[in-house]
Amino acid sequence: MSAIHYSDQSARRMARLAGLSYVIYSATGIYITFGPIPGLGALAGGEAASQSLEFLFRTGLLAEAVMYTFVVISAAAMYAVLRPVSQGGALVGAFCRLIESAMGATFIIFKYAAFAAIVNPDLSPGFSGEERSALVTLLRDVYGSAIYFLLIPMAVGGVVFFALFFRSRFLPRWLAVWGMITYLVVGTVAATIILFPSVQSHVMLFFMPGALFEWVVALWLLFAGINTKRRTGQSPLAVRGAAAP
Repeated sequence: MSAIHYSDQSARRMARLAGLSYVIYSATGIYITFGPIPGLGALAGGEAASQSLEFLFRTGLLAEAVMYTFVVISAAAMYAVLRPVSQGGALVGAFCRLIESAMGATFIIFKYAAFAAIVNPDLSPGFSGEERSALVTLLRDVYGSAIYFLLIPMAVGGVVFFALFFRSRFLPRWLAVWGMITYLVVGTVAATIILFPSVQSHVMLFFMPGALFEWVVALWLLFAGINTKRRTGQSPLAVRGAAAP
């Protein structure tokens, strides 16, 4: 009986860790999207302006590093919570979120390369001003366009995780269904933008419900937690058998 109690307590702690991770990476995402982070073009201005702008740009890079770090932490916590429901499914969901983070880290490197080429021209002494500008534009566009590719594994992982929440009833089923629909929409919109870049400005609003959902589920996991008593597929006989010495 104590082993089962410990397992449930551990699952609840991991669920709260997942909620905290959601809060942190959602907050950093808001800062990255709406914060005072200058574009790469603004850094090419005068020296006096570029000193403060350079610092703000670095805060954005740091925020992205923190965001993807906590995506990994949330994936590990979600795996720990959902492993009793389906170890294979939880593993697939966690690996998808890890792929998302690995791709995000790669894109940060591209973004930093463009930033370094602007603030330190000595790194590319063989390039003329126009060539350096073309390189920066290329790296910026790679980052800006390729970011949609990481939304595909993110969406798959999210659908898998919340399908397991629906099955286990650790969360209210309406919240699990909302999660599945949210990540399905995110993946569909990302795939649409990749295939038809011209529609990007028309479909970006479809990402907003996803941002709202992540805040709702983050606060739910952090404060309400999960209900492990609703775990399905565990009969009273199985529980007594597991508790027996």
